[in-house]
Amino acid sequence: MLVSERKALLRLSERSRWRPEGPRGDRAARSLRTQRNLLEAFPPVAGRKVALYSAVRGEVGTDRIRDGYLATGSRLFYPRVAADGNLSFFPHGEGDGWEPGRFGVREPVVRDGSEGTRNGFDLVLVPGMAFDPLGRRLGKGYGYYDRFLSGLVPPAVVVGLAFFWQLVPEVPVEAWDVPVDAVVTDEGVIRVARDARVRT
Repeated sequence: MLVSERKALLRLSERSRWRPEGPRGDRAARSLRTQRNLLEAFPPVAGRKVALYSAVRGEVGTDRIRDGYLATGSRLFYPRVAADGNLSFFPHGEGDGWEPGRFGVREPVVRDGSEGTRNGFDLVLVPGMAFDPLGRRLGKGYGYYDRFLSGLVPPAVVVGLAFFWQLVPEVPVEAWDVPVDAVVTDEGVIRVARDARVRT
């Protein structure tokens, strides 16, 4: 079976488990626990440059993380899909506005002529449909985050946020798929040694 076919099957399986009417009635509590675990494992630091995102339905929330980082003076950046089809990140602080972007994702309101950034982050938080113990990540299939992550310059630390049921034994990957350095869930933190990460 081709990798693309294996990915499609895994996405189908994961989408069925995202449904709020499913057996995950404690989703809100688990979301808060995941965010607390993130803040403990990667504590806010004044001046730290953090790439975050606005979670969509079914994902671990990010509002508690946002509040924690802003309260300590971290600099937050959120993505917008640029004209070239790639993600660019823009600063977004307390009271800054949002607008709907592609696929219903909230994006930061930016002034005309403002240019985003795609590098220089200390910490990058990413969503995913599934993760495995080697940090391999299954996205939604659009490639936005893989293109962005492939251009990141160290020492940026990349962390995936997920519910524990999004951890799977193996995520099928292709050459362009980029693994994360850690996965934070409601049940703990999985740190992946960089020399153990596998891309293909």
